[in-house]
Amino acid sequence: MKPVVPIVALFCSLASAAHAELLSEALLAFPAQTTAFEYDALSTLRALPNYKDLRKQYSGEGLQRAQRDLLLLGVSEDQLTEVVTAAGPNGFFGLLSGSFQSAAAAKEAAQNGMAQTTLDAGPAFCSKDGNCFLLPSSEEGHILFGTLGQLKAISDVRQSRAQSLRGNAIVMDLVSRTDSRAPVLGIAPGSEIGLWVGDSIPQALSSRIDMTKLFSTIESFAYSVKLDSKAHVGLNLFCSSDQAGVVIKDALSAASGLQRAAAVAAGSSALGFNNMVVSSNGRMVAVNLDAPIQ
Repeated sequence: MKPVVPIVALFCSLASAAHAELLSEALLAFPAQTTAFEYDALSTLRALPNYKDLRKQYSGEGLQRAQRDLLLLGVSEDQLTEVVTAAGPNGFFGLLSGSFQSAAAAKEAAQNGMAQTTLDAGPAFCSKDGNCFLLPSSEEGHILFGTLGQLKAISDVRQSRAQSLRGNAIVMDLVSRTDSRAPVLGIAPGSEIGLWVGDSIPQALSSRIDMTKLFSTIESFAYSVKLDSKAHVGLNLFCSSDQAGVVIKDALSAASGLQRAAAVAAGSSALGFNNMVVSSNGRMVAVNLDAPIQ
């Protein structure tokens, strides 16, 4: 994989400003009730030799369903360069950008019999299974997708009839702490932290500590992932109190030490993760680690 690393670094540096722009647009368009979102630089991930596996992990089933209906607009997966997917009360939705023309996509949608409606931001087209796509009149090469109800909620935000996610101070603080050069970054509720670190907690520690109760003190977290021969993961955990932040930091630091000791005792260098560094500052806990790419 070594020859790929400089290519990925180049892609990341070129994409950083672009995805900062797409993220900013998403934060201004997504409703304040949005519970999670993730940015994926699809063009950067495609440069990696294990993209097929990464595609499953970082473009999700919901996006893959949307991509199938995007074909009705004449937009193929390889035309997509970036995407911000999100979840909220009205389900799964998102914003994507790519190398396509909005007028051509609208024409293709009409020819393929997609139901059309007009929202304040532009025309929307819906497939028979309920996936809808909004082509913003002012943003060429961008498409918003979700249920029609979700797109109407986004339209209300864009018309200043409802508050955007940008008004959430905690979300914006977490976003500011992520690595803006990472091809994958996002925000998630604390209930999902077990998906990231739960399996890496050694039995020696999890048998003594109620990890479910411990993780319940994490209200939300931000993550970023940079990829080469490994996944370089950065986490920022927003806890329910300063004390909870200290307890989380101590538990994760202990997990790192026990995991490393177990590998040494077994005569193996294979860890579920390595190079873990944990620190805390009030309610915020920062975690950085390297993990193998599955």
